[in-house]
Amino acid sequence: MEYFSDIEKGLPLRNINDIDHNVWAGIASYIDMLAKKGYFGRDFPEQCLDNQGCIGTDNDAFKKALQAEIPDLDWPLVTEKSDDKSPTCFLNQTKTPYIPNFLDIMDLIQFCFKHIAKPINGKFHEFYGHYHINNFDEQSGRDEFVDKINTIFYRNGLAYELKSSGEIKKILSLALEQMASTFKVPKEIELNNLFISANEKIYSPNVMIRYEALKDLWDFWERMKSAHNPAQNKKKESVTTLLDNSSKEIEFRSLLESEAIYLTEIGNKYFIRHSEMSQIKIQDSDHIEYLYQRMFSMLHLLSKNFPF
Repeated sequence: MEYFSDIEKGLPLRNINDIDHNVWAGIASYIDMLAKKGYFGRDFPEQCLDNQGCIGTDNDAFKKALQAEIPDLDWPLVTEKSDDKSPTCFLNQTKTPYIPNFLDIMDLIQFCFKHIAKPINGKFHEFYGHYHINNFDEQSGRDEFVDKINTIFYRNGLAYELKSSGEIKKILSLALEQMASTFKVPKEIELNNLFISANEKIYSPNVMIRYEALKDLWDFWERMKSAHNPAQNKKKESVTTLLDNSSKEIEFRSLLESEAIYLTEIGNKYFIRHSEMSQIKIQDSDHIEYLYQRMFSMLHLLSKNFPF
Protein backbone atom coordinates (compact mmCIF):
# COMPACT_ATOMS: atom_id res chain seq x y z
CA MET A 1 0.00 0.00 0.00
CA GLU A 2 1.25 3.46 -0.90
CA TYR A 3 0.96 5.89 1.98
CA PHE A 4 -0.88 9.17 1.47
CA SER A 5 2.14 11.17 2.64
CA ASP A 6 4.31 9.48 -0.01
CA ILE A 7 1.87 10.58 -2.70
CA GLU A 8 1.66 14.13 -1.37
CA LYS A 9 5.31 14.75 -0.45
CA GLY A 10 7.20 12.08 -2.36
CA LEU A 11 9.33 9.28 -0.94
CA PRO A 12 11.66 10.08 1.98
CA LEU A 13 15.33 10.70 1.20
CA ARG A 14 17.11 7.39 1.78
CA ASN A 15 20.52 8.28 3.18
CA ILE A 16 20.47 6.83 6.73
CA ASN A 17 22.87 3.99 7.54
CA ASP A 18 22.10 3.17 11.17
CA ILE A 19 19.10 1.20 12.43
CA ASP A 20 17.52 3.00 15.38
CA HIS A 21 15.38 1.49 18.14
CA ASN A 22 12.05 2.23 16.43
CA VAL A 23 13.14 0.39 13.30
CA TRP A 24 14.52 -2.55 15.25
CA ALA A 25 11.36 -2.79 17.37
CA GLY A 26 9.25 -2.76 14.20
CA ILE A 27 11.29 -5.49 12.53
CA ALA A 28 11.29 -7.62 15.68
CA SER A 29 7.53 -7.24 16.14
CA TYR A 30 6.88 -8.21 12.51
CA ILE A 31 9.07 -11.32 12.67
CA ASP A 32 7.46 -12.32 15.97
CA MET A 33 4.02 -12.02 14.35
CA LEU A 34 5.14 -14.19 11.42
CA ALA A 35 6.37 -16.89 13.77
CA LYS A 36 3.05 -16.88 15.65
CA LYS A 37 1.14 -17.19 12.37
CA GLY A 38 3.20 -20.20 11.31
CA TYR A 39 5.24 -18.59 8.53
CA PHE A 40 8.32 -20.56 9.62
CA GLY A 41 6.39 -23.80 10.16
CA ARG A 42 7.56 -25.45 6.96
CA ASP A 43 11.16 -25.69 8.16
CA PHE A 44 10.38 -25.64 11.91
CA PRO A 45 6.99 -27.36 12.26
CA GLU A 46 5.06 -27.46 15.50
CA GLN A 47 3.04 -30.68 15.47
CA CYS A 48 -0.53 -31.17 16.61
CA LEU A 49 -0.73 -33.15 19.87
CA ASP A 50 -2.94 -35.66 18.04
CA ASN A 51 -0.23 -36.11 15.38
CA GLN A 52 -2.51 -34.74 12.69
CA GLY A 53 0.09 -32.45 11.13
CA CYS A 54 1.74 -29.05 11.41
CA ILE A 55 -0.09 -26.28 13.27
CA GLY A 56 2.54 -23.52 13.32
CA THR A 57 6.16 -22.64 14.13
CA ASP A 58 8.15 -24.65 16.68
CA ASN A 59 9.80 -21.79 18.58
CA ASP A 60 12.42 -23.99 20.21
CA ALA A 61 13.57 -25.44 16.87
CA PHE A 62 13.53 -21.97 15.32
CA LYS A 63 15.62 -20.58 18.19
CA LYS A 64 18.24 -23.32 17.92
CA ALA A 65 18.62 -22.85 14.16
CA LEU A 66 18.74 -19.06 14.50
CA GLN A 67 21.38 -19.06 17.22
CA ALA A 68 23.47 -21.65 15.39
CA GLU A 69 23.86 -19.14 12.55
CA ILE A 70 23.57 -15.83 14.46
CA PRO A 71 24.89 -16.68 17.96
CA ASP A 72 24.46 -13.25 19.52
CA LEU A 73 20.72 -12.96 18.84
CA ASP A 74 18.15 -13.98 21.42
CA TRP A 75 14.79 -15.59 20.68
CA PRO A 76 12.23 -14.28 21.33
CA LEU A 77 13.82 -11.16 19.90
CA VAL A 78 14.80 -8.58 22.52
CA THR A 79 14.01 -4.88 22.13
CA GLU A 80 14.45 -3.83 25.78
CA LYS A 81 16.70 -4.93 28.62
CA SER A 82 16.42 -4.48 32.36
CA ASP A 83 18.72 -1.97 34.02
CA ASP A 84 21.15 -3.99 36.16
CA LYS A 85 21.37 -1.11 38.66
CA SER A 86 17.63 -1.02 39.30
CA PRO A 87 16.04 -2.83 42.29
CA THR A 88 15.78 -6.57 41.96
CA CYS A 89 12.01 -6.53 42.37
CA PHE A 90 10.52 -7.44 39.00
CA LEU A 91 7.83 -4.76 39.19
CA ASN A 92 10.35 -2.00 39.91
CA GLN A 93 12.93 -2.83 37.23
CA THR A 94 13.39 -0.16 34.58
CA LYS A 95 13.74 -1.08 30.92
CA THR A 96 16.18 0.50 28.49
CA PRO A 97 15.92 0.30 24.70
CA TYR A 98 18.12 -2.40 23.18
CA ILE A 99 19.38 -2.73 19.61
CA PRO A 100 21.47 -5.74 18.52
CA ASN A 101 24.56 -5.46 16.36
CA PHE A 102 23.70 -3.97 12.96
CA LEU A 103 25.06 -6.95 11.02
CA ASP A 104 23.13 -9.37 13.22
CA ILE A 105 19.92 -7.55 12.29
CA MET A 106 20.74 -7.82 8.60
CA ASP A 107 21.60 -11.51 9.01
CA LEU A 108 18.30 -12.05 10.84
CA ILE A 109 16.38 -10.59 7.90
CA GLN A 110 18.16 -12.93 5.50
CA PHE A 111 17.70 -15.92 7.82
CA CYS A 112 13.95 -15.27 7.91
CA PHE A 113 13.82 -14.80 4.13
CA LYS A 114 15.50 -18.19 3.69
CA HIS A 115 12.98 -20.04 5.87
CA ILE A 116 9.74 -18.16 5.29
CA ALA A 117 6.70 -19.63 3.54
CA LYS A 118 3.06 -18.55 3.79
CA PRO A 119 0.95 -21.19 5.58
CA ILE A 120 -2.21 -22.46 3.88
CA ASN A 121 -4.72 -23.57 6.46
CA GLY A 122 -6.72 -26.75 6.13
CA LYS A 123 -9.01 -28.52 8.58
CA PHE A 124 -10.01 -26.86 11.86
CA HIS A 125 -9.31 -29.05 14.88
CA GLU A 126 -12.20 -28.28 17.23
CA PHE A 127 -10.83 -30.06 20.30
CA TYR A 128 -7.62 -27.99 20.40
CA GLY A 129 -9.04 -24.93 18.68
CA HIS A 130 -6.42 -24.68 15.92
CA TYR A 131 -6.07 -25.17 12.19
CA HIS A 132 -3.85 -27.77 10.59
CA ILE A 133 -1.60 -26.36 7.88
CA ASN A 134 -2.10 -28.21 4.60
CA ASN A 135 0.69 -26.57 2.62
CA PHE A 136 3.10 -23.64 2.39
CA ASP A 137 3.52 -21.05 -0.38
CA GLU A 138 7.18 -20.00 -0.37
CA GLN A 139 6.91 -17.34 -3.08
CA SER A 140 3.93 -15.58 -1.50
CA GLY A 141 5.63 -15.64 1.89
CA ARG A 142 8.83 -14.19 0.49
CA ASP A 143 6.99 -11.53 -1.50
CA GLU A 144 5.12 -10.38 1.61
CA PHE A 145 8.32 -10.35 3.65
CA VAL A 146 10.33 -8.39 1.08
CA ASP A 147 7.55 -5.83 0.69
CA LYS A 148 7.20 -5.30 4.45
CA ILE A 149 10.93 -5.04 5.19
CA ASN A 150 11.46 -2.62 2.31
CA THR A 151 8.51 -0.53 3.53
CA ILE A 152 10.17 -0.26 6.94
CA PHE A 153 13.46 0.65 5.25
CA TYR A 154 12.10 3.38 2.99
CA ARG A 155 9.66 4.86 5.51
CA ASN A 156 12.60 5.42 7.87
CA GLY A 157 14.96 6.77 5.21
CA LEU A 158 17.29 3.76 5.41
CA ALA A 159 19.64 3.35 2.47
CA TYR A 160 19.08 -0.41 2.11
CA GLU A 161 16.91 -2.65 -0.02
CA LEU A 162 16.02 -6.31 0.38
CA LYS A 163 16.07 -7.91 -3.06
CA SER A 164 13.80 -10.73 -4.26
CA SER A 165 16.90 -12.96 -4.16
CA GLY A 166 17.29 -12.39 -0.41
CA GLU A 167 20.33 -10.13 -0.80
CA ILE A 168 20.42 -6.82 1.04
CA LYS A 169 21.94 -4.04 -1.03
CA LYS A 170 23.10 -0.55 -0.08
CA ILE A 171 21.34 2.20 -2.00
CA LEU A 172 23.98 4.46 -3.52
CA SER A 173 23.69 8.11 -4.49
CA LEU A 174 21.96 8.67 -7.82
CA ALA A 175 25.10 10.30 -9.27
CA LEU A 176 27.23 7.25 -8.42
CA GLU A 177 24.59 4.88 -9.82
CA GLN A 178 24.53 6.81 -13.09
CA MET A 179 28.33 6.88 -13.39
CA ALA A 180 28.60 3.15 -12.71
CA SER A 181 26.01 2.38 -15.39
CA THR A 182 27.88 4.42 -18.04
CA PHE A 183 31.44 3.50 -17.06
CA LYS A 184 33.62 2.28 -19.91
CA VAL A 185 34.88 -0.97 -18.42
CA PRO A 186 38.40 -1.80 -19.69
CA LYS A 187 39.02 -5.10 -21.45
CA GLU A 188 42.31 -5.72 -19.64
CA ILE A 189 41.58 -8.68 -17.33
CA GLU A 190 43.03 -7.35 -14.06
CA LEU A 191 41.44 -3.91 -14.42
CA ASN A 192 38.15 -5.54 -15.35
CA ASN A 193 38.26 -7.82 -12.29
CA LEU A 194 39.12 -4.94 -9.95
CA PHE A 195 36.22 -2.86 -11.27
CA ILE A 196 33.73 -5.73 -10.95
CA SER A 197 34.93 -6.50 -7.42
CA ALA A 198 34.74 -2.86 -6.28
CA ASN A 199 31.33 -2.35 -7.86
CA GLU A 200 29.91 -5.42 -6.09
CA LYS A 201 31.39 -4.62 -2.67
CA ILE A 202 30.25 -1.00 -2.52
CA TYR A 203 26.62 -2.21 -2.51
CA SER A 204 27.16 -4.19 0.69
CA PRO A 205 25.60 -2.90 3.94
CA ASN A 206 28.72 -4.19 5.76
CA VAL A 207 31.16 -1.30 6.34
CA MET A 208 34.18 -3.62 6.23
CA ILE A 209 33.19 -4.98 2.81
CA ARG A 210 32.57 -1.44 1.56
CA TYR A 211 36.05 -0.59 2.78
CA GLU A 212 37.39 -3.39 0.58
CA ALA A 213 35.61 -1.71 -2.34
CA LEU A 214 37.74 1.39 -1.71
CA LYS A 215 40.90 -0.70 -1.77
CA ASP A 216 39.88 -2.33 -5.05
CA LEU A 217 39.12 1.04 -6.64
CA TRP A 218 42.46 2.49 -5.55
CA ASP A 219 44.23 -0.61 -6.89
CA PHE A 220 42.36 0.00 -10.14
CA TRP A 221 43.71 3.57 -10.19
CA GLU A 222 47.29 2.47 -9.51
CA ARG A 223 47.17 -0.12 -12.28
CA MET A 224 45.51 2.28 -14.70
CA LYS A 225 48.39 4.74 -14.23
CA SER A 226 50.63 2.47 -16.30
CA ALA A 227 48.05 1.85 -19.03
CA HIS A 228 49.83 3.95 -21.66
CA ASN A 229 53.30 2.65 -20.84
CA PRO A 230 53.56 -0.48 -18.66
CA ALA A 231 57.36 -0.30 -18.37
CA GLN A 232 58.41 -0.14 -14.70
CA ASN A 233 60.21 3.20 -14.93
CA LYS A 234 57.68 4.85 -17.26
CA LYS A 235 54.70 5.20 -14.90
CA LYS A 236 55.01 8.98 -14.61
CA GLU A 237 55.06 9.38 -18.38
CA SER A 238 52.04 7.09 -18.67
CA VAL A 239 50.07 9.18 -16.16
CA THR A 240 50.98 12.36 -18.05
CA THR A 241 49.60 10.86 -21.26
CA LEU A 242 46.48 9.65 -19.45
CA LEU A 243 45.74 13.14 -18.11
CA ASP A 244 46.69 14.89 -21.36
CA ASN A 245 44.19 12.74 -23.28
CA SER A 246 41.42 13.68 -20.86
CA SER A 247 41.69 17.45 -21.18
CA LYS A 248 43.18 19.90 -23.65
CA GLU A 249 42.30 22.91 -21.50
CA ILE A 250 45.39 23.94 -19.53
CA GLU A 251 43.59 25.09 -16.38
CA PHE A 252 41.38 22.01 -16.12
CA ARG A 253 44.34 19.77 -16.95
CA SER A 254 46.16 21.31 -13.98
CA LEU A 255 43.12 20.78 -11.74
CA LEU A 256 42.87 17.15 -12.88
CA GLU A 257 46.54 16.53 -12.08
CA SER A 258 46.11 18.03 -8.61
CA GLU A 259 43.14 15.75 -8.01
CA ALA A 260 45.09 12.71 -9.20
CA ILE A 261 47.96 13.53 -6.84
CA TYR A 262 45.61 14.16 -3.92
CA LEU A 263 43.67 10.93 -4.43
CA THR A 264 46.95 9.02 -4.51
CA GLU A 265 47.93 10.67 -1.22
CA ILE A 266 44.57 9.69 0.31
CA GLY A 267 45.19 6.09 -0.68
CA ASN A 268 48.61 6.16 0.97
CA LYS A 269 47.42 7.86 4.17
CA TYR A 270 44.10 6.18 4.92
CA PHE A 271 44.91 2.46 5.11
CA ILE A 272 43.67 1.95 1.57
CA ARG A 273 46.83 1.02 -0.31
CA HIS A 274 49.16 0.16 2.59
CA SER A 275 48.84 -1.35 6.07
CA GLU A 276 51.29 0.50 8.30
CA MET A 277 50.31 1.07 11.95
CA SER A 278 50.45 4.85 11.46
CA GLN A 279 47.70 4.85 8.84
CA ILE A 280 44.12 5.95 9.52
CA LYS A 281 41.28 3.49 8.95
CA ILE A 282 37.97 4.92 7.76
CA GLN A 283 35.03 3.44 9.64
CA ASP A 284 32.08 5.59 8.60
CA SER A 285 29.98 4.27 5.70
CA ASP A 286 29.22 7.79 4.44
CA HIS A 287 32.92 8.67 4.39
CA ILE A 288 33.67 5.50 2.44
CA GLU A 289 31.02 6.33 -0.14
CA TYR A 290 32.28 9.92 -0.42
CA LEU A 291 35.82 8.78 -1.22
CA TYR A 292 34.55 6.05 -3.53
CA GLN A 293 32.44 8.53 -5.48
CA ARG A 294 35.28 11.06 -5.61
CA MET A 295 37.71 8.52 -7.05
CA PHE A 296 35.07 7.07 -9.35
CA SER A 297 34.29 10.53 -10.73
CA MET A 298 37.87 10.93 -11.90
CA LEU A 299 38.07 7.37 -13.25
CA HIS A 300 34.79 7.88 -15.10
CA LEU A 301 36.29 10.88 -16.89
CA LEU A 302 39.61 9.18 -17.62
CA SER A 303 37.88 6.00 -18.84
CA LYS A 304 36.52 7.84 -21.86
CA ASN A 305 40.05 7.81 -23.26
CA PHE A 306 41.29 4.42 -22.07
CA PRO A 307 43.83 2.94 -24.49
CA PHE A 308 42.03 -0.43 -24.28
